[in-house]
Amino acid sequence: MKRLLGVVLVLFMACIPMNIHAQEVDLSFDYSGQKVEVENAVMYFTQSWERLDEAPIDCGTYIAWTRDDELIHFEINPKKVPVKVTYNKDWRENDPEEEKYLCEYIGDYEFKLRTDTDDNFVSLDNYQGNYEFQFEPKNIKDVEVQKTKITHPDVEYVYSEDGICIYGDIDHVKPILLKDVGEYTVVFDLDERYYESVPFKVTILPKMIELKPNKQFKYFGEEDPVLENDDYILTREPGENIGDYKLTVQSKSKNYKYEIIEDDVFKILGRDTIHRNETKGPSPKIDKEVKKTTVKETTVLNTSQSKITTGIQTKTFTYSMAVLISLLAIFIVIFKFI
Repeated sequence: MKRLLGVVLVLFMACIPMNIHAQEVDLSFDYSGQKVEVENAVMYFTQSWERLDEAPIDCGTYIAWTRDDELIHFEINPKKVPVKVTYNKDWRENDPEEEKYLCEYIGDYEFKLRTDTDDNFVSLDNYQGNYEFQFEPKNIKDVEVQKTKITHPDVEYVYSEDGICIYGDIDHVKPILLKDVGEYTVVFDLDERYYESVPFKVTILPKMIELKPNKQFKYFGEEDPVLENDDYILTREPGENIGDYKLTVQSKSKNYKYEIIEDDVFKILGRDTIHRNETKGPSPKIDKEVKKTTVKETTVLNTSQSKITTGIQTKTFTYSMAVLISLLAIFIVIFKFI
């Protein structure tokens, strides 16, 4: 009887492989790194009826023989690991190709990113199919190439004769040089394969110069003097009557702005006005050896006057002799008294 049962068992096990591929699985598990045990199972087999020493761990399809002589087909599926692939913006042409992309995932896994002949991402690992790395995007052509953005805040400067230099935050970047007053929208000159310079605004304001012009005037009926030099133009209020007229200044260069802080009046003088022509000597701080210059005042005649008065006394000799005789008389009196 036992021999008969053994023959039946052998025939049964021999017939099962012929229909194994059509057999649907009864149970499905995800890989966990732990043994997968089926309830009441006493033996485990592979698809090819190789008996296992214990419950399986790795992914695959298996057969469990229970105490009730029931065969249960079950499978262990790879654990799915989502992986986000991004472009490495710090990668350069001389760097290894495998460093061109970055992978982001949750968990502690070790694998190398590779591509197949169709440029689809695949993993190079030693997990024997127990993990299924699901790359997103799946293909190289779908990865957005991200460049390093170089930003700079909007800035404002005052004009300088040497020009304005603006430097970036990264090394080996040529600075931007601006030479004139104005508003500019600029970017850095970078390698466009790796960098993206974000435009920013630069404002250069005119340089302010305080102006102290010489006193400007003319006599009634005369033409205006030249109120201009290489740097600026003086303009007065319109009018030809005797009086004061406000002066304004306009720069000939957009890089400078002038402001009159003294003598901002143009005078039209009458011909009967008294003028004082002052001739000032060199400042003692500049040249101490130069003698002081005498200032002479001259009064200009009105039309009703017939003489010119200089204001200087001409009887100096007579006055001096009188003083000398008086001193001599006093000396003689004192001598006689003694």
